[in-house]
Amino acid sequence: MSLPLQPQGAHHLPQGLDDDAPSASSSPSPPPSPHALANPEPFSNLKTDERHFEDQKKRDQRKARLVMGEPIQDLSSSATANGQPSDVVHEGEALKDNEALLADVPDDALDLELTHQRLRTLRGLDLHRFTQVERISLRQNLLTSLSYRLLPPPALEESIPTIASDVAAASATATAPQHRDEIDEDELDDPDAKKKEDEFPYQEVRSGEEQVQWPLRGLKQLEEIDLYDNSLKSVKGLENLPNLKSLDLSFNLLRSISELEDDSSDSAYAYPELTHLYLIQNKLPRIQGVRHRTNLTYLEFGGNRIRSIENLPISSNLRSLFLGKNKITKIEGLEGLTGLRTLSIQSNRLTKIEGLETLTSLDELYLSHNGLTELSGLEHNTQLTTLDIGHNKITSIASTALKTLVNLTEFWANDNQLTELPEIESKELETVYLEGNPLQKELGGNYERRIMYKYSSVKQIDAVYLKRS
Repeated sequence: MSLPLQPQGAHHLPQGLDDDAPSASSSPSPPPSPHALANPEPFSNLKTDERHFEDQKKRDQRKARLVMGEPIQDLSSSATANGQPSDVVHEGEALKDNEALLADVPDDALDLELTHQRLRTLRGLDLHRFTQVERISLRQNLLTSLSYRLLPPPALEESIPTIASDVAAASATATAPQHRDEIDEDELDDPDAKKKEDEFPYQEVRSGEEQVQWPLRGLKQLEEIDLYDNSLKSVKGLENLPNLKSLDLSFNLLRSISELEDDSSDSAYAYPELTHLYLIQNKLPRIQGVRHRTNLTYLEFGGNRIRSIENLPISSNLRSLFLGKNKITKIEGLEGLTGLRTLSIQSNRLTKIEGLETLTSLDELYLSHNGLTELSGLEHNTQLTTLDIGHNKITSIASTALKTLVNLTEFWANDNQLTELPEIESKELETVYLEGNPLQKELGGNYERRIMYKYSSVKQIDAVYLKRS
């Protein structure tokens, strides 16, 4: 490939290693355009986004678009001050609207598309009737839980408080100090998540005698469930899904996925067929729930609060691992991932390249936006075709540092402190990014000519395609 992979998602990246600067899941080495700077998006630095390339899933760009509506404040009126319908949810409305969404869908449907429907509850969807469903998309909704309570029988209706009093009680409970998440140092790193956290949630507070329903449990044929961009704080409700292959819980409010830690064969969260797990942009402080999942081929923990690489499966099956935009200081714990092809640890706090000796099949390595001061430790990674070390503090590259990388086609080292062109042995080199280094200024108008002369196979310098005579 010849172009840096395009952004998919959004957050400002740090230029150094200070605690208050955000980091990234896949960030482009080349500097952002003036337009991008003027209109920052969460994860705007994401470059490759190789994510989802293996399963060819159709996904829109991973932007942290909040779809939470205005907080429910006045339940006595169904219109705003200007006479337009408000976002207030009255008793029975959510149920009626949800029923309409799937009313015409046959029971034997294989695919349920419920993206961006402003769903605050799964009540009324009657998901139990879709026993053959293989894929469900609930992306970009307002879900805070994967459960709901049954409507009470008519005889009990008189004793049940009104929805207005229920919501008022829910609001008081939600704002009570003992029930709110404590603000921690990381909240400032994640203003979008904080906004979602503070948004008034839709809560159905009803009779204690009602039975809790978990409509996603036990869907035996379900292979893919997409819950991207909701406000979930728990994975409860995803039990007994024996054919599940892809689970996307990105852009939620998860602080723990401890339920997935159970490694017993009869665990409700066993997921024996699971190959793709997406946990981008949550509040997870550590890697968990995957040590025993040796069938995983794609794993994404980018945009969390992880400080060390640990608890990964010892498996040659994992092909892609994304740990960008965390607080990782050392490359470690990867020894067992001998089949890994793509590794992203961009936008962390790394100062040294190490711990990659056993990853002899590694094809793409992304280490931009860290604190690296030298390029070393890649002697055994001879299969590398893409290497991204942009936005670091590297002043020089030893003549032998890239000698074994004979298959390298993409080399991104922009925005470092290089004063000389590095020695690259690969005859396959097609793309070089070196802008933003002192050498660019020193070479002046000869910058591109010198690069073309030194790397005879190159077809692209920075963002410029070359025309050779």
